Amino acid sequence: MKLDLTDAALEDLREIREYTLRNWGERQENLYLEAMWARFAEILNDPSRFRPREDLFPGCKVAAQEKHIILFRVESDVLQIIRVLHSAMDINRHSTE
Repeated sequence: MKLDLTDAALEDLREIREYTLRNWGERQENLYLEAMWARFAEILNDPSRFRPREDLFPGCKVAAQEKHIILFRVESDVLQIIRVLHSAMDINRHSTE
C-alpha cells in the first residue's frame, strides 16, 4: 500500500513541527514527529483496525497520536492522510477533504 498526504495534512505537520520546536525544542520536535511517522506506518500496516468516522467524510477513519487525531481513508491501494488535527480542535469544522 502507498502512503499519500494531502496538502492540508502536510501543512498540519509543518505547523506541529514549528509549534513543538518553538515551545519544546529540537529534541522534542524530533521525538514527536518520529512518533507521528511511526503511527502512519502502523495505520499503513493495518488500516482496518481503526475507528470509522463516516460522519466526517466518506471512508474516513481516525487514529489518535498523543495530542493529535489523524484523519485518513483508504482508496484502492492508497492510504491517504487527510488531516492531522490537535484533539482540542473542532474536528467537524476542520475535517474537510
